[in-house]
Amino acid sequence: MIDPSPGARNLEEQVVRTKPSAQRRSELLDAAQSLVLRGGVDALTVDDVTSGAGVAKGTFYLHFANKNVLIDALRDRYVRRFVDLQDAAARSVDGIARVEQWMLVGITEYLADIRLHDLLFHYSSRPEEPTPDRAVEALRELIGEIGAEVPHPEATAVVLYHTMHGIADHIVHHPEDRSRMLEEAARTCRALLPIPVK
Repeated sequence: MIDPSPGARNLEEQVVRTKPSAQRRSELLDAAQSLVLRGGVDALTVDDVTSGAGVAKGTFYLHFANKNVLIDALRDRYVRRFVDLQDAAARSVDGIARVEQWMLVGITEYLADIRLHDLLFHYSSRPEEPTPDRAVEALRELIGEIGAEVPHPEATAVVLYHTMHGIADHIVHHPEDRSRMLEEAARTCRALLPIPVK
């Protein structure tokens, strides 16, 4: 058998080394997240991210314009994962219990991953462009799906979302109040979301 030419081997190696764009982007985000957890956002550098992901600097700039855009992408990924978990929990029950589950899972997940949340969302940079709040949008849609009679579903979603966040923050500082605060989250749902009797 004839050994392929060096040029053919290099092309073959290049094809093997080339990964799909989505996978490369995910690896860059994974490397950045690991570095953020280790040293915080301020210490994060593009060089460290590319080194951690095992890629050239040019690959970074194919996916992210700068460090702030990378941080926005980490925030977006965090929120997407968070909302997906909430949505899955909400879909396992019916009626107002769906919103209660959404909030309770949100509190639990926030408490489980609070360090990453705080590093990403308490960082001084703000998104360069205003972006929709995926969590509030998901909750507003859920409120519409269960048929709750509220005059302003989006405003109600904002109130419930911030109630969820506030309860989680309270539990961080007063873990002994956890059961009582989770009960209050459920009671707040029932108070704000009257379901018409059929």
